[in-house]
Amino acid sequence: MLRRLWAGLTIVLMLNGSGELWQEKPEEVLLPVLMYHEVRYDDPGKDAILPEEMESDLRYLQREGYTTVLMEDVLAFVYDGISLPEKPILLTFDDGYESSYRRLFPLLKQYGAMAVINVIGRSADEFSLLTEQGGPYVHAGWKELLEMRDSGCAELQNHSYDLHHGSSGEQGCRRRWGEDDFAYEERIRRDVDRLQEELYQKTGYPASTFAYPYGFYSDDLEGILEECGFLATMTCDFGMNRLTRDPDCLRRMKRICRSHGADLNKLLSQAEAALG
Repeated sequence: MLRRLWAGLTIVLMLNGSGELWQEKPEEVLLPVLMYHEVRYDDPGKDAILPEEMESDLRYLQREGYTTVLMEDVLAFVYDGISLPEKPILLTFDDGYESSYRRLFPLLKQYGAMAVINVIGRSADEFSLLTEQGGPYVHAGWKELLEMRDSGCAELQNHSYDLHHGSSGEQGCRRRWGEDDFAYEERIRRDVDRLQEELYQKTGYPASTFAYPYGFYSDDLEGILEECGFLATMTCDFGMNRLTRDPDCLRRMKRICRSHGADLNKLLSQAEAALG
């Protein structure tokens, strides 16, 4: 069973030099989470950047003193009090595209960086059966995903087994028209549990984190996912995250969408400014 530690903030009372009491604030860390999709030469745009842009990002992060981390590091900070690097940053790649293996993976190894791959289970299954791949929107198969994970450069998380639909009344994890509470919960559980079981069989561990397809979420859905054992969830909402020892800070984590032509320094500055 996944453990859940006390979520309260501990206040430590101490005496300063003058004998007055003061309160030690709980440790807090700012965590930017960058959201990518494809890294490719053809048709760059909102969900695809050029390989040279990806390399430029990695050079920028290295130059500015950022250290890439994985969700296992974030969870260790929140639950176990294990320190994070001075300037941690999370690189997330949604959908598990083949370009993450062909274009991103070599760059991660070259720059000593790490990334989180949010996998769509059905896509990984189907593309694992193909003998030839090529073109945009091609997904990596399990062989490629597991090679990335086993290298230590990547972590695999849950992006649903087959809920990544944006039309025909599906719209990710949103409730269908006329769907009652029981039917909705059963549909969500059945889908995410299917990928959890597959990840467990292939890696020995279920995913700790669920990335909402298209960023669609609700209060009901958060409760369902928590009962399914997920310790964290990721949205597509723009912003930066404040990590504390309170596990609730891992719910509905915000991300920064890195699109073609965007200025990464500006994006990070805007996200930090949005904290207020």
